[in-house]
Amino acid sequence: MTVSYELDLNSFRAWSGAKSTLERIQRESKCEALENELDMIYPEGMTETQLNDLLWFEPDYCYELVGLRTETQINDEIQEKKDRLQEIEEEFDEWENDEDLTPEELEANKADYQEEIEVLNNELVELKEELAEL
Repeated sequence: MTVSYELDLNSFRAWSGAKSTLERIQRESKCEALENELDMIYPEGMTETQLNDLLWFEPDYCYELVGLRTETQINDEIQEKKDRLQEIEEEFDEWENDEDLTPEELEANKADYQEEIEVLNNELVELKEELAEL
């Protein structure tokens, strides 16, 4: 016997590893978007177990379906920002070893990068917080 019914992701009771994926989708108010995507991908519907397995074993795919960044994407962004900060630090080191630069020129060069450094550091904090929420 087959029983079929409409399911609202806001009231779905996921289990095991699917819980955290569903909680993030709920927290980000993306349940309706995921439901719409799954309706198109699975026009014949899916079982609760299939839904739970999708949430559990394919969280990145579920996030991508609704436009949320994956853990890998966030980690990649964190690394890009760290790399840029490292590049700036290396430039500072080069300038400090450049005997042709006056102390005033050195400080002026560093000042040109202060806003970018602040922005990068703020973005790193936000990305790390977002990652911690996953």
